[in-house]
Amino acid sequence: MKIKLVGIIMLLNSLLFSIELIDADRIVQIDRAKLQNYNKIEITTQRNKDGEEKNDNWIGIKITDILDEFKVTNYDKLCFISSDNYLVRISKEDLLSNESILALVRNGKNLDDEHIRLVIPSIRDMFWIQDISTIKTETISDLPFPHTIHFAESILHQTQIREELPPFVKVSGYTFTEIMSSAFPFLKDEILIVGKDGVKHNLDYDNYLKNAVLIKRDNSLDLRSPDMPAGMWIKDLAYVQIFDVAVIFINHFSSLEDVRSLLDWDNFPEKVILHTDEKTEKHISSEKFNFGIWSKARWLEW
Repeated sequence: MKIKLVGIIMLLNSLLFSIELIDADRIVQIDRAKLQNYNKIEITTQRNKDGEEKNDNWIGIKITDILDEFKVTNYDKLCFISSDNYLVRISKEDLLSNESILALVRNGKNLDDEHIRLVIPSIRDMFWIQDISTIKTETISDLPFPHTIHFAESILHQTQIREELPPFVKVSGYTFTEIMSSAFPFLKDEILIVGKDGVKHNLDYDNYLKNAVLIKRDNSLDLRSPDMPAGMWIKDLAYVQIFDVAVIFINHFSSLEDVRSLLDWDNFPEKVILHTDEKTEKHISSEKFNFGIWSKARWLEW
């Protein structure tokens, strides 16, 4: 009787499983049976995971085969979201120029529904999201080049550090909202957050960042949020932007040239206007942050 009950539960879970494909105003449900009907391909991956070489064999479905069936063509990125709200974005170029699959089998073993995962050998495995609930098409809404940049250190010096940041314990730092509200009058919609290592997320404030905290670690701040899976937390927060206003943590950069490299800016003006509490001066944009007025500046504009 117990074996029959387990079998019924497994069958019900299989029937309940589906991935929601959202393309503009159209929504398509793709269940496990549907996935099994696609042609399968086999790929191998080699990764270094915590100092250990991991070699895996995967069998799965080309993402492009799913998109082709439903005539999905008008997109710049695909946004993959897991059932626990983990989110990754993959560019159309990365999808089309690499073997991008939904893996159903790993090393000869069928994956459970919650372990079906995106695998793209050419990109970092932190983007190999599993337990996928939604695949959503997105078109580019490029952020404008920032007109104004605030220096985070200036804001931090004027903000009392907190010794408690629930729900996180034995940490100190600040709330994301109290620091960023000094630079952004309205915290809403999507916010670009970037780590020193180049990891970038465009995240909705209400869904991901409203309850986020900035945890002090040595001379850096790590961004964590109870509304984000831990895999999305940003180590060494370096840059935040909403529309044409940004905040930079200058301890991670030697000059704006470093910021330009991290953000892939095509160019920026030769001159910049620096603002301190006492005065305003025009300077060369490429000057080092430890030079003269830069160390006292609160914000800049072009």
